[in-house]
Amino acid sequence: LMKQGLIILIFYLFGFILGCSVGSEEDIVIYKKEPTVAVADKEEALIVHGEGIGETTTVGIEEPTGPEVDKQEAPPVNGEQERENKTVEHTFNRGDTFYKVLLGFGIPPSEVFSLIESSKGIHNLKRVTTGTTMTLKVDPVQNTVTCLEFGYDNRHMLVVTKTDQGYVASKEEIVFDTRIRTIGGVIKSNLYEDAARAGCSPQLILSFADVFAWDIDFFSDLRKNDSFRLVFEEMYKDGEFVKYGKIIAAQFINREDPFRAFYFECGNGEAGYYDDEGKSVAREFLKSPLRYSRISSRFSGRRFHPILRIYRPHSGVDYAAPRGTPVEATCNGKVIFVGWKGGYGKCAIVKHNHTYTSYYGHLSRFARGMKKGKIIKQGQVIGYVGATGLATGPHLDYRLKKRGQFIDPLKYKSPRMRSLSKALMPQFEECKRQMSAMLVPRFSLPENVDPS
Repeated sequence: LMKQGLIILIFYLFGFILGCSVGSEEDIVIYKKEPTVAVADKEEALIVHGEGIGETTTVGIEEPTGPEVDKQEAPPVNGEQERENKTVEHTFNRGDTFYKVLLGFGIPPSEVFSLIESSKGIHNLKRVTTGTTMTLKVDPVQNTVTCLEFGYDNRHMLVVTKTDQGYVASKEEIVFDTRIRTIGGVIKSNLYEDAARAGCSPQLILSFADVFAWDIDFFSDLRKNDSFRLVFEEMYKDGEFVKYGKIIAAQFINREDPFRAFYFECGNGEAGYYDDEGKSVAREFLKSPLRYSRISSRFSGRRFHPILRIYRPHSGVDYAAPRGTPVEATCNGKVIFVGWKGGYGKCAIVKHNHTYTSYYGHLSRFARGMKKGKIIKQGQVIGYVGATGLATGPHLDYRLKKRGQFIDPLKYKSPRMRSLSKALMPQFEECKRQMSAMLVPRFSLPENVDPS
C-alpha cells in the first residue's frame, strides 16, 4: 500500500509540474509579443488593450528610421540662432519707477536711459502713474527692448521702436470702441447718493454737476422728487472698459423746471453744451465756488455772529464743507489780494472786470502759485476750505461785490457767454432731435435704476 501511494503521489506531482510548464510557456509567448512602437509627431501614443491576457499594443505613425532620421536642423553655429521677441506687460504699482521695473526685467541701465532720453519729446518716462500699463517686446538673448508701448493718458500712447540708428519715439492716438449708455433717476436725498444708486460713477456725477454748474447749486437748489437723466459715452478697448467719454446729453428737472443741455461741436474746433434754443449753458459766473457743500448761512442784513455774539450784517454765503475741499474761482479774473484779512482769516480776492469782485474767506491754505497779480480762469482752484479767522468750523465765506456793493450771490443770475450762430442752428436742431429721443425714459422709474 505504501508503494502504491508513493507511485500515485509521484504521478500527480509529475502532472502538476508538467501543467505549470505549459502554462508558463504560453504566458511567456504572450509577453514576448513586441508591439509596433508608434510616434505620433511628439504627441502621446494611443494605448489599446487587447483581449488577450496581458496583451498590449500601441497604434500610431511609425517614426522613420534610416538615413533620413539624421536630416535634422543643424545646431546653432557661433551662438547665432533665430529668436522671437518675448512680450512682457506690466502695470505700475505704488513705488514703481520705469528704471527699476526695466532693471527687474534684465534690461541693462544703458538701454533704460536710452529709452527715457528718446521719449522726452513726447512723455517723461521718469514720471509714471499708478495703474498705468506698458507693453514691452524684449530680445531674450541680447536683453534689449525692441518695442515699448506706454499709454501715458487715456487718449495717447507712446511707442518706442528700436532701429539700426537707435530708439525712435512716436505718439499714437488710442482707438476705442465707443458705446452709448443712458442712466436716470429721482432725487430722494441728494444728487451724489441717488445718482450713485442709479449706477453713476463718482466721475460721472461730477461731470453731470459741471454741465449745470452755472444754473443749479446741487446742494441748495435740490428738492425731493427732482429727476435727472444723462446720456454718455463709454470707451472700450479689446472688449474691456477703459474710461468714460463725454456726456452728450443731460437733463435735470428742478422743482418742475426742466434744464437740458446738448453737447455740440461747432466745426471750428470749439465745442460745448447748449440748451434747447442753442444758447450756451455756460455763464459768466458759476453758481457756487464749491462742487459739493451745504449752505450753513445765507446772505442777510442781520445775523447773529456765533463768535462775536452780536447781530450784524452777513454780506455773503457760508458753505460748510470738509477741511481741504477745493475752492474754485467763479469767474475769470485777476487776483488782487492773497493773505490774512482780519476776520476773514486767509482770504483771496479776485477782480473780474470793472463791475464784479469776489471774496473767498476762512481758507486753510492757498493753491500753489496763487499770488497777487495772477490771472486765473473760471473753475480754477484758488484755495482750500478751512476755519481761519473768526470761524467756528471749516467753511467758505463767499462774497460777491457789484460796483463796490455786496450782493446776494444766490440771487444773482449772470449772463450767458455765447450762443450758436444762425448758420449752425439747422445742424444743431438735428443733433438735438436725436439726443432728445435718448433723454426720454423708456419706462417709468419708480426708484433709481439704470435702464440701459
